[in-house]
Amino acid sequence: MSVSVEEFIGELQRKAERGELLYIGQSLRRIDDLEKVLGKPIYTNDLLPRETLYARLVLSKQPHAILKGIGVARAISYPTVKAVLTYQDIPGENISSTIIPDRPLFAFEKVRSTGDIVAAVIAENERRAAEATELVDVQYEPLPAVFDPIEAMKPDAPKVHSEGNVIKHMKVRKGDVEKGFQDSDIIVENTFRTQFQDAVPLEAETALAIPRDNGKLLIIGSMQTPHHVQAAVARVLGRPLEDIEVIQAVTGGAFGPKSDEPPYDVSSIAALGAIKTGRPVLMSMTRKESMIAHTKRHPAIIHHKTGVKSNGRLVASEVQIVLDGGAYASLGVLVIVRATFHANGPYDIPNVKNDGYKVYTNNTYTGSFRGFGAPQAIFAAEAQMDEIARKLNMDPLDLRLMNMLRPGSRTSTGQLMDDSCGLPECVDAVVSASNYREKRREYSQQSGKVRRGIGIAMLHHGNALGPEGNDYAYVHLSVEKNGRVHLGTALTEYGTGAVSGLAQIAASVLGIPLDYFVLDRPDTLAHHETGATVASRVTAIGGNAARDAAMKLKERATAVAARLLGVSPSDVRIVDGLAFVSGNPKRTVSWEEVVRAAYESGVELSVIGYYMAPQCVWDQETGLGSPYNQYTFGAAVAEVEVDVETGQYRVLNYYVAFDVGKAINPKNVIGQLYGGSVQGIGYAMMEELVHVNGKVVNPNLKDYYIPTSMDVPERMVPIIVEKPGSMGVYGAKIIAEPPIVLPAPAIRNAIMNAIGDGVNDLPITAEKVYRKAKELGLG
Repeated sequence: MSVSVEEFIGELQRKAERGELLYIGQSLRRIDDLEKVLGKPIYTNDLLPRETLYARLVLSKQPHAILKGIGVARAISYPTVKAVLTYQDIPGENISSTIIPDRPLFAFEKVRSTGDIVAAVIAENERRAAEATELVDVQYEPLPAVFDPIEAMKPDAPKVHSEGNVIKHMKVRKGDVEKGFQDSDIIVENTFRTQFQDAVPLEAETALAIPRDNGKLLIIGSMQTPHHVQAAVARVLGRPLEDIEVIQAVTGGAFGPKSDEPPYDVSSIAALGAIKTGRPVLMSMTRKESMIAHTKRHPAIIHHKTGVKSNGRLVASEVQIVLDGGAYASLGVLVIVRATFHANGPYDIPNVKNDGYKVYTNNTYTGSFRGFGAPQAIFAAEAQMDEIARKLNMDPLDLRLMNMLRPGSRTSTGQLMDDSCGLPECVDAVVSASNYREKRREYSQQSGKVRRGIGIAMLHHGNALGPEGNDYAYVHLSVEKNGRVHLGTALTEYGTGAVSGLAQIAASVLGIPLDYFVLDRPDTLAHHETGATVASRVTAIGGNAARDAAMKLKERATAVAARLLGVSPSDVRIVDGLAFVSGNPKRTVSWEEVVRAAYESGVELSVIGYYMAPQCVWDQETGLGSPYNQYTFGAAVAEVEVDVETGQYRVLNYYVAFDVGKAINPKNVIGQLYGGSVQGIGYAMMEELVHVNGKVVNPNLKDYYIPTSMDVPERMVPIIVEKPGSMGVYGAKIIAEPPIVLPAPAIRNAIMNAIGDGVNDLPITAEKVYRKAKELGLG
């Protein structure tokens, strides 16, 4: 359809009125969409030089033992084997840890779990390397072990580390919880348990180390935090940072472990092998190695004691969370912080006492995973709410409506909720979409073999790092002579589309289409250190840095355009790649012309944007204060159908609403709601990495079940709510992590509605539902 000049000019004027919000809120395509559909992304394993060697791991066969000796003679003489690495081959420090230096790269003196790396074999091909690992002779003297975190907290338990088994104790103290219980009409107590969950990224942990002629190293790998990997490798090698360049390759999924210590392991082992052999070395974990040796979601034992008035008003909440940390601290020392802050759920409770413990055991270690402690905490909190409602003979929705956070109420840490609290709107949205009230009434009159139930759950989720560290970001923008804009940052892309969102923000500020943008690979030599790409902080924190960079670049480009148009810079507008005089779009110059003129006049078109979030203020002794600058809010309703004779059930419908502040790209937000919800359904229904006496018995995708298309609800309804926050760019709140949190409690509560009682430990398998139905005399 042809457009007249007048219509075109009118459209430019209307768009100009949007200012820097030009493309904000639009479902633009991701920059890398087409190449991914065409199979063009270059992963680490696609980059192997011809002379590359391959590394395979020797993992401990004992969960706790003294290392009596490591014999490598047979392995080193095996065909094509070039080296066998142990702790004796480390020129620097034998440390591969994030926060607490409790974990060696290669075990020495002791092993503390079956995930400990004892040695690595380097060979000409993967098969020979794997075969040679069986020839490494490791001699153990078994020690007493402990696998239950509650047992590990006892004074006489075997010590995993000499300092004791409690790694971190986190507290929240608000009001007077004992008086609160005295003032309560009823007290409800329950214990909830959650399981080991594996991230199962499509691409396991991988790194390629390439020695350079100048004695330095290039490392290319699958990771979330290139600068942290650089520092870890430099520490192991005893080298300065500038000797190690780390580039994040296209990364096939992450979900948390690739922000923790596993990328340190594969990168350091590849680097050691490259130095020892003088050849490129690939350390790419097998699925089995990955599922044993990388971090998992912490199993949790969570005890709730809640005091309530007879009308449903919550008076007091006491929660104890015990996380099984496995043998090492990892980023789990921060997971327990978030879990403890969120333990009471999104409710205004005057009296709170929370104790969170991360505890060493001789299980394989746990750490960073999508949701970062919230899935465990919110499962227990929301299951407890339904248990309270049952005691009061009250609709669980009405109980929540009476107590939930809203503007003017306070969290369990005493933080005041402002007008950015969109929890009421989220609840209204899912209740309306699911027809919750009518179905609740309908399902109260059931009998027979097959029964249906409907359940609700909600959350608040502290944004970005908050108490977990300084929240800052850098974004680099540079313009080529042809007008192409390169966006570079050490914030990494691993499937979320968030870095493409940074380009959308910059494009919107500059007034040029997203097609002009190119995303550069994160590179430690080219980009400023930005902290970890975790906590869904790319858009909220990195978006502010992208805006800052774009504003600086726009100021320079606008000055050049003003000179070309013969007007003041304040009169220039740039829309869709055309610079024109405000109020007179007939006078235009193209973005390419502006860039060309800038180059000719020596105007620098390379800038760096920076943002540091405000410091969060909270008391480390009591936990009181404002541990997060802003919150994402969400609510979900699940509808299930249960066969009480077999315990088999399916999720029929799932409705989920999230207050995302401002959806920079609604399509990407919806994608996160779908993806996170399906991963959360797996956590709820089937996923469990089983440990028996410290050994993982199902480290493969034959025995570790993840959701398939057959497990997805017949109907999933994602809903976006927008109540702008105070910190994120344009009011944006984080969204990648929270969707995994709500399926488990919503499904659990729906099953409770269907059969009359709930299952309090995850995953909720058909067998557990069958047993519960039998207890109730059903079927």
